[in-house]
Amino acid sequence: MITRVLIADDEPLARERLRELLRSLAPGAALREVGDGGAAVEAIRDWAPDAVFLDVQMPGGDGFAVVSAIGAQAMPPTCFVTAYDAHALRAFEVAAVDYVLKPFDDARFEAAWTRLAQVHAARSLVDEARRFSALLAAVAGTAATTGGGESENPASAATGRFAERLVIRDGDRSYPVQVSDIRWIQSDGNYVDLFTPAGRHTLRETLQELERRLDPARFVRIHRRVIVAIDQIRELQPWFAGDQVLILRDGTKLRVSRTRREAVVSRLEGRG
Repeated sequence: MITRVLIADDEPLARERLRELLRSLAPGAALREVGDGGAAVEAIRDWAPDAVFLDVQMPGGDGFAVVSAIGAQAMPPTCFVTAYDAHALRAFEVAAVDYVLKPFDDARFEAAWTRLAQVHAARSLVDEARRFSALLAAVAGTAATTGGGESENPASAATGRFAERLVIRDGDRSYPVQVSDIRWIQSDGNYVDLFTPAGRHTLRETLQELERRLDPARFVRIHRRVIVAIDQIRELQPWFAGDQVLILRDGTKLRVSRTRREAVVSRLEGRG
Protein backbone atom coordinates (compact mmCIF):
# COMPACT_ATOMS: atom_id res chain seq x y z
CA MET A 1 0.00 0.00 0.00
CA ILE A 2 1.23 3.46 -0.84
CA THR A 3 1.73 5.46 2.36
CA ARG A 4 3.97 8.35 1.21
CA VAL A 5 3.39 10.43 -1.90
CA LEU A 6 5.56 13.25 -3.21
CA ILE A 7 4.04 16.00 -5.37
CA ALA A 8 6.67 17.93 -7.35
CA ASP A 9 5.17 20.83 -9.27
CA ASP A 10 6.05 24.53 -9.37
CA GLU A 11 2.40 25.61 -9.79
CA PRO A 12 0.57 26.01 -6.43
CA LEU A 13 -2.82 25.47 -8.05
CA ALA A 14 -1.61 22.27 -9.70
CA ARG A 15 -0.30 20.98 -6.36
CA GLU A 16 -3.61 21.85 -4.72
CA ARG A 17 -5.52 19.90 -7.38
CA LEU A 18 -3.28 16.85 -6.94
CA ARG A 19 -3.50 17.11 -3.16
CA GLU A 20 -7.30 17.14 -3.19
CA LEU A 21 -7.49 14.14 -5.52
CA LEU A 22 -4.98 12.18 -3.46
CA ARG A 23 -6.86 12.96 -0.26
CA SER A 24 -9.97 11.40 -1.78
CA LEU A 25 -8.19 8.30 -3.15
CA ALA A 26 -5.69 7.70 -0.34
CA PRO A 27 -6.86 9.58 2.76
CA GLY A 28 -4.31 7.81 4.97
CA ALA A 29 -1.26 8.55 2.85
CA ALA A 30 1.27 11.16 3.93
CA LEU A 31 1.79 13.88 1.33
CA ARG A 32 4.79 16.09 0.79
CA GLU A 33 4.98 18.91 -1.75
CA VAL A 34 7.95 20.59 -3.43
CA GLY A 35 8.12 23.26 -6.11
CA ASP A 36 11.41 22.68 -7.93
CA GLY A 37 13.64 19.93 -9.22
CA GLY A 38 16.35 20.23 -6.58
CA ALA A 39 13.86 19.94 -3.75
CA ALA A 40 12.30 16.93 -5.47
CA VAL A 41 15.66 15.13 -5.60
CA GLU A 42 16.29 15.92 -1.94
CA ALA A 43 12.83 14.72 -0.88
CA ILE A 44 13.15 11.44 -2.80
CA ARG A 45 16.54 10.73 -1.23
CA ASP A 46 15.65 11.76 2.31
CA TRP A 47 11.95 10.89 2.58
CA ALA A 48 11.80 7.82 0.28
CA PRO A 49 8.25 8.29 -1.03
CA ASP A 50 6.32 5.28 -2.34
CA ALA A 51 5.11 7.23 -5.37
CA VAL A 52 5.86 10.53 -7.12
CA PHE A 53 3.75 12.89 -9.20
CA LEU A 54 6.36 14.80 -11.17
CA ASP A 55 5.96 17.91 -13.30
CA VAL A 56 8.18 18.09 -16.39
CA GLN A 57 9.00 21.79 -16.44
CA MET A 58 10.15 23.14 -13.08
CA PRO A 59 12.84 25.57 -11.93
CA GLY A 60 15.98 24.07 -10.48
CA GLY A 61 15.91 21.03 -12.76
CA ASP A 62 13.05 19.60 -14.81
CA GLY A 63 11.41 16.24 -14.23
CA PHE A 64 13.94 14.40 -16.36
CA ALA A 65 16.80 15.97 -14.42
CA VAL A 66 15.18 14.63 -11.25
CA VAL A 67 15.03 11.12 -12.73
CA SER A 68 18.64 11.42 -13.92
CA ALA A 69 19.84 12.53 -10.47
CA ILE A 70 18.10 9.67 -8.69
CA GLY A 71 18.56 7.08 -11.44
CA ALA A 72 15.66 5.55 -13.37
CA GLN A 73 16.00 2.19 -11.60
CA ALA A 74 16.01 3.82 -8.16
CA MET A 75 13.03 6.11 -8.78
CA PRO A 76 9.83 5.35 -6.92
CA PRO A 77 6.86 4.59 -9.19
CA THR A 78 6.46 7.90 -11.01
CA CYS A 79 3.67 9.60 -12.90
CA PHE A 80 4.58 12.61 -14.99
CA VAL A 81 1.95 15.36 -14.81
CA THR A 82 2.37 18.09 -17.39
CA ALA A 83 0.64 20.33 -19.88
CA TYR A 84 2.92 19.21 -22.70
CA ASP A 85 2.46 15.96 -24.64
CA ALA A 86 5.79 16.29 -26.47
CA HIS A 87 7.67 14.56 -23.66
CA ALA A 88 5.49 11.45 -23.36
CA LEU A 89 7.74 9.02 -25.22
CA ARG A 90 10.84 10.21 -23.38
CA ALA A 91 8.99 9.86 -20.07
CA PHE A 92 8.15 6.23 -20.73
CA GLU A 93 11.71 5.60 -21.86
CA VAL A 94 12.88 6.64 -18.37
CA ALA A 95 10.40 4.20 -16.83
CA ALA A 96 7.46 6.46 -16.02
CA VAL A 97 4.42 4.49 -14.88
CA ASP A 98 2.03 6.97 -16.45
CA TYR A 99 1.92 10.36 -18.17
CA VAL A 100 -1.05 12.60 -17.37
CA LEU A 101 -1.77 15.69 -19.42
CA LYS A 102 -3.18 18.80 -17.77
CA PRO A 103 -6.00 19.47 -17.54
CA PHE A 104 -7.26 16.03 -16.55
CA ASP A 105 -10.47 14.74 -15.01
CA ASP A 106 -10.93 12.67 -11.87
CA ALA A 107 -11.26 9.39 -13.78
CA ARG A 108 -7.97 9.88 -15.61
CA PHE A 109 -6.17 10.66 -12.37
CA GLU A 110 -7.71 7.63 -10.64
CA ALA A 111 -6.44 5.41 -13.48
CA ALA A 112 -2.93 6.80 -13.00
CA TRP A 113 -3.16 6.25 -9.26
CA THR A 114 -4.25 2.65 -9.77
CA ARG A 115 -1.22 1.99 -11.99
CA LEU A 116 1.13 3.51 -9.43
CA ALA A 117 -0.40 1.35 -6.71
CA GLN A 118 -0.03 -1.80 -8.85
CA VAL A 119 3.63 -1.11 -9.62
CA HIS A 120 4.35 -0.27 -5.99
CA ALA A 121 2.69 -3.52 -4.84
CA ALA A 122 4.67 -5.56 -7.36
CA ARG A 123 7.95 -3.98 -6.25
CA SER A 124 7.11 -4.68 -2.62
CA LEU A 125 6.56 -8.35 -3.38
CA VAL A 126 9.87 -8.55 -5.21
CA ASP A 127 11.70 -6.81 -2.38
CA GLU A 128 10.11 -9.19 0.13
CA ALA A 129 11.08 -12.20 -2.00
CA ARG A 130 14.66 -10.94 -2.17
CA ARG A 131 14.82 -10.45 1.59
CA PHE A 132 13.39 -13.91 2.18
CA SER A 133 15.81 -15.46 -0.32
CA ALA A 134 18.75 -13.72 1.35
CA LEU A 135 17.56 -14.95 4.75
CA LEU A 136 17.30 -18.53 3.52
CA ALA A 137 20.73 -18.28 1.95
CA ALA A 138 22.20 -16.93 5.17
CA VAL A 139 20.61 -19.73 7.19
CA ALA A 140 21.97 -22.30 4.75
CA GLY A 141 25.42 -20.74 4.90
CA THR A 142 25.38 -19.79 1.26
CA ALA A 143 24.96 -16.07 1.63
CA ALA A 144 28.32 -15.52 -0.01
CA THR A 145 27.02 -16.89 -3.28
CA THR A 146 23.63 -15.27 -3.32
CA GLY A 147 23.56 -12.29 -0.97
CA GLY A 148 23.67 -8.95 -2.75
CA GLY A 149 23.62 -10.57 -6.16
CA GLU A 150 20.90 -11.29 -8.66
CA SER A 151 18.46 -13.97 -7.66
CA GLU A 152 18.03 -16.96 -9.95
CA ASN A 153 14.38 -17.14 -8.95
CA PRO A 154 12.46 -15.72 -11.94
CA ALA A 155 9.76 -14.31 -9.68
CA SER A 156 12.31 -12.25 -7.77
CA ALA A 157 13.42 -10.49 -10.93
CA ALA A 158 10.02 -10.14 -12.50
CA THR A 159 9.38 -6.43 -12.37
CA GLY A 160 12.89 -5.56 -13.46
CA ARG A 161 13.14 -8.10 -16.26
CA PHE A 162 9.83 -8.00 -18.03
CA ALA A 163 8.29 -5.19 -20.05
CA GLU A 164 5.67 -3.00 -18.40
CA ARG A 165 4.82 -1.12 -21.56
CA LEU A 166 5.34 -1.40 -25.32
CA VAL A 167 5.85 1.51 -27.68
CA ILE A 168 3.71 1.42 -30.81
CA ARG A 169 4.89 3.31 -33.88
CA ASP A 170 2.19 4.42 -36.28
CA GLY A 171 3.69 6.52 -39.08
CA ASP A 172 5.25 9.58 -37.44
CA ARG A 173 3.36 8.94 -34.21
CA SER A 174 4.53 6.85 -31.26
CA TYR A 175 2.57 5.95 -28.16
CA PRO A 176 2.85 3.49 -25.28
CA VAL A 177 0.58 0.56 -24.50
CA GLN A 178 0.58 -0.74 -20.94
CA VAL A 179 1.26 -4.49 -20.82
CA SER A 180 -1.33 -4.72 -18.03
CA ASP A 181 -3.96 -3.55 -20.56
CA ILE A 182 -3.26 -6.37 -23.05
CA ARG A 183 -5.95 -9.06 -23.21
CA TRP A 184 -4.45 -11.20 -25.95
CA ILE A 185 -1.85 -11.11 -28.71
CA GLN A 186 -1.88 -12.58 -32.21
CA SER A 187 1.09 -12.87 -34.55
CA ASP A 188 1.08 -11.92 -38.19
CA GLY A 189 4.53 -12.76 -39.51
CA ASN A 190 6.98 -10.14 -38.30
CA TYR A 191 4.16 -8.20 -36.62
CA VAL A 192 1.91 -8.83 -33.65
CA ASP A 193 -1.50 -7.36 -32.89
CA LEU A 194 -2.10 -6.38 -29.26
CA PHE A 195 -5.77 -6.44 -28.23
CA THR A 196 -6.68 -4.07 -25.38
CA PRO A 197 -9.89 -2.42 -24.14
CA ALA A 198 -8.92 0.58 -26.30
CA GLY A 199 -8.66 -1.52 -29.47
CA ARG A 200 -6.00 -3.23 -31.56
CA HIS A 201 -2.40 -2.00 -31.74
CA THR A 202 0.15 -3.37 -34.22
CA LEU A 203 3.74 -3.84 -33.08
CA ARG A 204 6.63 -4.66 -35.42
CA GLU A 205 8.04 -7.64 -33.55
CA THR A 206 7.72 -11.40 -33.85
CA LEU A 207 5.64 -13.29 -31.31
CA GLN A 208 8.72 -15.21 -30.17
CA GLU A 209 10.64 -11.99 -29.49
CA LEU A 210 7.72 -10.43 -27.64
CA GLU A 211 7.07 -13.57 -25.58
CA ARG A 212 10.58 -13.32 -24.11
CA ARG A 213 9.74 -9.82 -22.84
CA LEU A 214 6.46 -10.84 -21.17
CA ASP A 215 6.10 -12.10 -17.61
CA PRO A 216 5.25 -15.84 -17.86
CA ALA A 217 3.31 -15.50 -14.62
CA ARG A 218 0.89 -13.20 -16.47
CA PHE A 219 0.78 -14.59 -20.02
CA VAL A 220 0.47 -18.03 -21.57
CA ARG A 221 0.87 -19.23 -25.17
CA ILE A 222 -2.23 -21.16 -26.25
CA HIS A 223 -1.40 -21.53 -29.93
CA ARG A 224 1.65 -20.98 -32.11
CA ARG A 225 0.16 -17.64 -33.11
CA VAL A 226 -1.65 -16.58 -29.92
CA ILE A 227 -0.73 -15.51 -26.37
CA VAL A 228 -3.35 -14.54 -23.78
CA ALA A 229 -3.29 -12.73 -20.44
CA ILE A 230 -4.04 -15.34 -17.79
CA ASP A 231 -6.24 -13.00 -15.73
CA GLN A 232 -8.46 -12.47 -18.79
CA ILE A 233 -9.37 -16.16 -19.14
CA ARG A 234 -12.97 -16.99 -18.22
CA GLU A 235 -13.25 -20.65 -19.20
CA LEU A 236 -12.12 -23.53 -21.43
CA GLN A 237 -14.55 -25.61 -23.50
CA PRO A 238 -14.09 -28.71 -25.73
CA TRP A 239 -13.91 -28.02 -29.44
CA PHE A 240 -13.20 -30.18 -32.50
CA ALA A 241 -10.54 -32.85 -33.04
CA GLY A 242 -9.23 -32.69 -29.49
CA ASP A 243 -8.71 -28.95 -29.50
CA GLN A 244 -10.30 -26.65 -26.97
CA VAL A 245 -11.70 -23.18 -27.21
CA LEU A 246 -10.71 -20.60 -24.63
CA ILE A 247 -13.20 -17.86 -23.77
CA LEU A 248 -11.98 -14.55 -22.44
CA ARG A 249 -13.87 -12.30 -20.06
CA ASP A 250 -14.86 -10.01 -22.93
CA GLY A 251 -16.39 -12.97 -24.81
CA THR A 252 -13.53 -13.44 -27.29
CA LYS A 253 -13.13 -17.10 -28.29
CA LEU A 254 -9.67 -18.42 -29.16
CA ARG A 255 -8.57 -21.90 -30.17
CA VAL A 256 -6.17 -23.78 -27.89
CA SER A 257 -4.02 -26.20 -29.87
CA ARG A 258 -3.69 -29.78 -28.66
CA THR A 259 0.03 -29.37 -28.11
CA ARG A 260 -0.58 -26.41 -25.78
CA ARG A 261 -3.60 -27.75 -23.92
CA GLU A 262 -1.83 -29.43 -21.02
CA ALA A 263 0.47 -26.45 -20.51
CA VAL A 264 -2.49 -24.07 -20.45
CA VAL A 265 -4.35 -26.18 -17.90
CA SER A 266 -1.23 -26.40 -15.75
CA ARG A 267 -0.81 -22.64 -15.79
CA LEU A 268 -4.44 -22.09 -14.85
CA GLU A 269 -4.02 -24.50 -11.95
CA GLY A 270 -0.87 -22.70 -10.87
CA ARG A 271 1.35 -25.70 -11.61
CA GLY A 272 3.20 -24.35 -14.61
